Amino acid sequence: MKTKVILTLCVVFVLSVVSTASAQVTLVAGSAEDKAFTAATSEQNLDTKITLLLEFEKQFPQSKALPDIYVTLMDVYNQKNDRAKLIETGEKAIKVDPDNYTALMHVSRNYAIEKKNLAVAGQYAQRALDALAKKKAEPRYNEDSQWKAYVDSTEGAAKANLAFVKSVKP
Repeated sequence: MKTKVILTLCVVFVLSVVSTASAQVTLVAGSAEDKAFTAATSEQNLDTKITLLLEFEKQFPQSKALPDIYVTLMDVYNQKNDRAKLIETGEKAIKVDPDNYTALMHVSRNYAIEKKNLAVAGQYAQRALDALAKKKAEPRYNEDSQWKAYVDSTEGAAKANLAFVKSVKP
């Protein structure tokens, strides 16, 4: 039991680190999209942040920044302990970015915690690992030691998440 608690805490810690790591989306500096993105992602009040993130989604439905908006929104819902909204938002993130390992890990873990959609949870947990394997194949992985460390630690969390999901019995 103690090992399971420690493993869970490790996964939660790494997932929180993964949540705050933003993909580097290039927006036109000073554009309405850039201003809305910056306002939404830097807001500290959680309820206001949700409103701004949802407004961004409506105003810029084709934005390349949507995966980051969704991951940020998932983090807010996680802080508010709103598992249903976290999963709903995570599914949106996966739809626009099927290799979004952060969303895949969060959604799979939350499905497993709720003991629902366990087959999907397992698939998502494996897809997160597969997406991270792709990151290890990129040149940046061998050229940037900080990126390598980030990918390696995230992969560790993804493996722990997969093990957790597989351990859940309906």
